[in-house]
Amino acid sequence: MNISPTNVLKIPVIDANIENTKPYGHLLGDDVSKPGLGIPFYQERVLEGENIDFTYRGTATFRTAKILPGYPPIIWLERHMHMTQMFIGLGQAQFIMVMAPPNHENDENLPNLNQVQALRFPPGYGLLLHIGTWHDFPIACDRPVVVLTANSDEVVTALSQMQTPGEMNQGDVYKISLLKRLNCEIHLDVESSRV
Repeated sequence: MNISPTNVLKIPVIDANIENTKPYGHLLGDDVSKPGLGIPFYQERVLEGENIDFTYRGTATFRTAKILPGYPPIIWLERHMHMTQMFIGLGQAQFIMVMAPPNHENDENLPNLNQVQALRFPPGYGLLLHIGTWHDFPIACDRPVVVLTANSDEVVTALSQMQTPGEMNQGDVYKISLLKRLNCEIHLDVESSRV
């Protein structure tokens, strides 16, 4: 029997900014997007930003999750075709998102590993993903982090109905095993990435 070894893709962790998040979604941070929305109340002390384009099918679901620190190998990536999922870090801890840009418009069903990035978001920041962005669940850095997640009920239901970890294509969750599909796992190069 000939068993091929698993390929390891080691990627640096890069601090998130407006430019490097564009392929994956919209950075949410310490300023409002396009201030000047014409709401007449509190104009002397509130700068209203434009609506955040959170899109979903069915019922919206907002949840929190506490993520424990550690840098596990990334073996799953998923995408959503009917939702612009959102992750916002609460509190004083950073989090990391591992992502690849959407490629569904090219009829591709696997992420392009040459475009995978790991972005580190400062405390209190977040990300609104584009439709079809490949991603893993956020990763805590050296401290636990609580994230607020905006989902659709169909995504939460589909994920919670899984009895064991496995590939999925149901309830607006298309989740693949990197090991099975691409014979690869992603490792974060946090030592050379520290700020």
